[in-house]
Amino acid sequence: MKKSHYIIVIVVIILGSLLLFWGSQAGENTISANDIYTLIEQGETQIDLTKLTDLEWTQVDVFGPYTTDEMIEDSMDIQFNFLFGGIDVLETDFLLVFANEKKPVKKIYLSRKYGDYTVKDNKILIVE
Repeated sequence: MKKSHYIIVIVVIILGSLLLFWGSQAGENTISANDIYTLIEQGETQIDLTKLTDLEWTQVDVFGPYTTDEMIEDSMDIQFNFLFGGIDVLETDFLLVFANEKKPVKKIYLSRKYGDYTVKDNKILIVE
């Protein structure tokens, strides 16, 4: 085979692996900000995240505006990678981060429209 054929085969294998990885993660990431907003609009002030999620996670925390990647990594003892991506530092949103061991598995941006957020005992608390 020519050198270009080897390169094409390698690229196809890498892309296929990434698609399989993302596909396996997609079914687990069913929780969204809208799910949380719906419960808040129904009067909930404490939301049990263990009942709201079906993804595998061992820790969760929420971070306020102006939080950086480095601050989250240090606080949760995790490492963002190129597949998960880092975060955008937003001035108005909170960020809910789920991690499984030392790997982040889900991030959800939460609007301050409903108040501020904190996490205690795997529950997100809404503070108005």
